[in-house]
Amino acid sequence: MNAAAPSRPTVVISCKVLEDLLGKRLPAGVPAVWLDVMLHNSPKKLGAALQEQIDAVALPSFIIIGYGLCGNGLVGVQAREHTLVIPRTHDCVAIFLGSHQRYVQRFFANPGTYYLTKGWIDARDEPLSDYHDYVKEFDEETADYLFEMKYKHYRRICLVGFSQQELDDYRAQASAVAGFMDKRFGGVVYEETLGSTGLIETLVQMGARPGDADEEFVVVKPGGEITQEMFMRSGEQAPQPMGRGETAA
Repeated sequence: MNAAAPSRPTVVISCKVLEDLLGKRLPAGVPAVWLDVMLHNSPKKLGAALQEQIDAVALPSFIIIGYGLCGNGLVGVQAREHTLVIPRTHDCVAIFLGSHQRYVQRFFANPGTYYLTKGWIDARDEPLSDYHDYVKEFDEETADYLFEMKYKHYRRICLVGFSQQELDDYRAQASAVAGFMDKRFGGVVYEETLGSTGLIETLVQMGARPGDADEEFVVVKPGGEITQEMFMRSGEQAPQPMGRGETAA
């Protein structure tokens, strides 16, 4: 009788913005690599960094990918001998909100929304810090131009927290972003919402023993390659990347 094939280990490769939420839910001993938050600003670099980490996994594994499609940054990434499990979302906002459905509902209700979380604020990946960085790198006139091009279509800043305490702790920083945006463009409002860990918890379960792709997750088998079509649902058009929370559903 043949010996049973050894089970594949589980590995996590994820954006660092998910480290707090995803990391604490991983079973003991599951290795994780947390990639620089700023990679999502350059999709080609994101894809290259993700491929490098996948290629560095020595044993055939189930690899949990802590990203959405992210401006098509994942397109072309190859599974090699591994099985990749990825949330079937256009960007990380849906992961924080708990489902693609909730993301779409919020998108159509308020399409000009820019989302903030603890992770993004801690990483200084938000409009106000962006502006200060532009001023340091260029000059005030250039900074004004770059800022307007990137953020002028946003009319709502939404802080997503995972407890009332987290919302309280980050309200001042998020409100400062909203106030700066309102001063620049006018009519920018601030809101808060509680996120959900439902999608992350299911992702961890899927990573332990992935099945087939479904409405919530993309599963890329060994030898496969990530395509944009894998993330499309029935009736959806190809996403039009516009920024955080602004990818057309």
